[in-house]
Amino acid sequence: MPLQSDTLAKKAGGRDTARKRAILLMLEQHNEHDYSERGAPPYTAGQVADCVGGSRPSVSRTLRGMVAAGLLVAVRHRDDVWNAIAQNFIEKPVTAYYSARTMERDKVLAKTWADGAGERSAQAMDAMVKAFSR
Repeated sequence: MPLQSDTLAKKAGGRDTARKRAILLMLEQHNEHDYSERGAPPYTAGQVADCVGGSRPSVSRTLRGMVAAGLLVAVRHRDDVWNAIAQNFIEKPVTAYYSARTMERDKVLAKTWADGAGERSAQAMDAMVKAFSR
C-alpha cells in the first residue's frame, strides 16, 4: 500500500515535510515488533513524538494540522498516564491518532493483538522460567 506522502502537498496546504512523511510512515506501517515496543494503534502525540522526534507540543500541532487536512483521524479514549505529582499512573482522557487511510485495518490489527496477549504472556513466562531454571 503506497504512502499518502504524495498527497501531502495537495491536502496539507502545500507543505510536504519530512515530519509529516515520518508520521504517516509510523501510522501506516507497523508490525508486531512495534506493538511490543509501544502497543497497537492508535498512538498519542507523545508516542508519535518519541518515535519521529521533535517536541510533543510541536508534534501535536503537526498532528492537528494533518487531522484538519483529512490525513489523520483523532480519537479520544481513556489511558493510563504517568502523573509526576502522584508518582503513579492516572486514567485520563487522551487524544490518539490513526492514519485516515489505514484506520479500519489498524483497528482489526489492534484487536487481534489484544486478543493474543494472554498467549504471548504465557509464552514469555515459559521462556523466562526455562532460561532461569538452568
